Amino acid sequence: MTENNSIAAITELYAGWRAAVTAGNIDGYVAVLHDDVTMMPPGAADVVSAASYRAFLGPVFATATYAIEIISPPAIDVVGDIAVARYEYAIVLTLKNPERAVTEPGALTDPRTVSRYFDVLRRNANGRWAVWRHTWNASPNS
Repeated sequence: MTENNSIAAITELYAGWRAAVTAGNIDGYVAVLHDDVTMMPPGAADVVSAASYRAFLGPVFATATYAIEIISPPAIDVVGDIAVARYEYAIVLTLKNPERAVTEPGALTDPRTVSRYFDVLRRNANGRWAVWRHTWNASPNS
């Protein structure tokens, strides 16, 4: 796979990921994750493995819906079977029941959060790109 093909595939991966988030589709969300994914949320313990990430998402998506505003789309660099993506999103959270807040450690909880994200992607055993490491921090634009 050429670098341009890899960038196109990763760009498509992020479009699918955004669609899964806005639909509250856990299967679609987890489909872009490497089996050995680690989410490193600010101020919370790491979530390690796709299975643990799936368990984390259950109560999160049961409690709120999310919309994504793209501030800057993923800028992708590819080196062999590893890629990095840097992007900035505003995540808009709407509680399904205003009396029940999102309480999962590491989950976004504010009505609107602007963050800079940094991901490391790896090719899976089947040759498809997947998010292997996922982290973010507060944006200076927030």
